[in-house]
Amino acid sequence: MMKVKRRKAALWVSVVCVFGLVCGLAACAPNADKAGRADQKATDKPIAQKVETTPATDSYGVVDADTWKDYYPNQYATYEENNENGTEGKHDYLKLYPALNTMYKGYAFALGYDEAHGHTYSLETVKNTPRTVKKDQLANCITCKTPQFTAMVNSEGDEVYAKTFKELINDFTEPISCYNCHENDPTQLKVTNKFYLASLGEDVENYAKAPLESQVCGQCHNEYYFDSKTKVPANPYSGTDAMTPDAILAYYDNLNFSDWNHADTMAPMIKVQHPEFETIYGGDSMRMAKIGYTCSDCHMGTQKASDGTMYSSHNWISPLENDELINNDCARCHADLKSEVAGIQAKEEQRVTSISEKIEDMTNRIADKYADEIAQLKETKSAGGTMSPSEGLAKMWKYQRDAQFYWDFVMVENSEGAHNPTLTFDTLDKAENLVDEALALLA
Repeated sequence: MMKVKRRKAALWVSVVCVFGLVCGLAACAPNADKAGRADQKATDKPIAQKVETTPATDSYGVVDADTWKDYYPNQYATYEENNENGTEGKHDYLKLYPALNTMYKGYAFALGYDEAHGHTYSLETVKNTPRTVKKDQLANCITCKTPQFTAMVNSEGDEVYAKTFKELINDFTEPISCYNCHENDPTQLKVTNKFYLASLGEDVENYAKAPLESQVCGQCHNEYYFDSKTKVPANPYSGTDAMTPDAILAYYDNLNFSDWNHADTMAPMIKVQHPEFETIYGGDSMRMAKIGYTCSDCHMGTQKASDGTMYSSHNWISPLENDELINNDCARCHADLKSEVAGIQAKEEQRVTSISEKIEDMTNRIADKYADEIAQLKETKSAGGTMSPSEGLAKMWKYQRDAQFYWDFVMVENSEGAHNPTLTFDTLDKAENLVDEALALLA
């Protein structure tokens, strides 16, 4: 029915990033305590030099990226390289994955769902997606798309989230940039999305497990929902132990939360967002996180300017696309790594391709089954069937809701399993088992 390449085929190199670094970095991992947490980092990122006077801000209180370019030319130049990940040639997932038209029916994602563009296109894409063009949305959809909206919320309060999208969107001009991770001090890291501050809870162990270098990425690369009353973004957990798919689903069930009711079955559904942070740090954590490596270690290489200054690249790409990362960071512990890079890349590409293909096959297979489940449930429901609304239908709704949640948790996570392959396969297994059970009952 749906024999296509997985929707992230154009980004497959990202899959290699964690696996490629495992062989290059595991041997030089930092010391860890008995719980497996790192007590120091193997790679220390260079810190930008503080300026004497902060440049002028815009009307929202944001120093935009262009204003910083003369102060931090190296960081700015690499930030601009994100423009290469543009809007051309991106997959339309609704065409690439026809089953999504059935799975998301009745929700805005069924109107348009394209492959992600680079961070510097965040504002442009949210303005132009059919999800906001064809459907009226609230301003909370702008969260993480521009630091100007973040600064507006921080200045005026959470009431901003409940304003309309159209009321605010055309006033903003700055895509994701410096303020998102640094506020207006490039020498510091800061979680600027205040709603995210509650995600790690009160236990200091969670902050040791998920350091600030990853929190600043995780504040946008996470699973969230909008509070039904206040419309404020919130995370369905508190602390890393509760960041697992099972615990998150239980949280939504206890809250009796749903994003929409499916158009064909009226089942109360959940649309997962982009749970990279949870996939890496939730529960037992992935291996690289356990030994102390952060998002910035893998996706922001250390580079050397012509004057000898060391700085962090702000071009967010796969490590295997970043020779400076391999040569400057990995080679600290592997003196012979430079000469072995090509061989390591080839070996890891083959390994990851095998894993990626398994994930692709599972995702396609489950999606086909799921579409059949919805079709059969719709037919049974329309015909009156043997299911009473109080018993049988509610049970089938639960199967549909849970299977969709587990499948979507993998579908929208941007590493194709590389961030945590064990969790990825386990989550897909749960989705398939639920679909099989539902189909058996409908037979």
